Order: sequence, then structure tokens, then C-alpha cells
Amino acid sequence: MATLSEVTKQADTLSPEEKAGLVSHLLDSLLDAPIGPDDEEALRRDEEMNSGEVQPISHEQFLSEVGRT
Repeated sequence: MATLSEVTKQADTLSPEEKAGLVSHLLDSLLDAPIGPDDEEALRRDEEMNSGEVQPISHEQFLSEVGRT
């Protein structure tokens, strides 16, 4: 069996599309992998923004607030 280091080196040689497929496969194989919001959650969040209950922020502001700038 290949080591994690060997697999990582091989994964680095994949195309972006192949890497995306690998990531999808790995996430699907995890029992409690985060899959993101469902349709109901997305609709609720959309309504919150449309009603003015919450105000959207820019991508730059988000990055700044999470310490990524």
C-alpha cells in the first residue's frame, strides 16, 4: 500500500479536473463530511438577504474578517 506521502506526490501531478474528482471521492468516503447547505438553508439565507434582515459582505471583507488578508 502506498504511503500518504507517495499518494500526495501523485495527487500533485493530477490536472485540476482530476484533483476535483479526487477531492469529491474522498469527501464522499467520509461519514460526516460537510456537504454544505441544503436547498432549504439556501432559500432561507436568500430570503434573509432579500428582506434586509442580514446584509451581504464582499469577498474581500469576508477574507479580512477571517484573517486571510
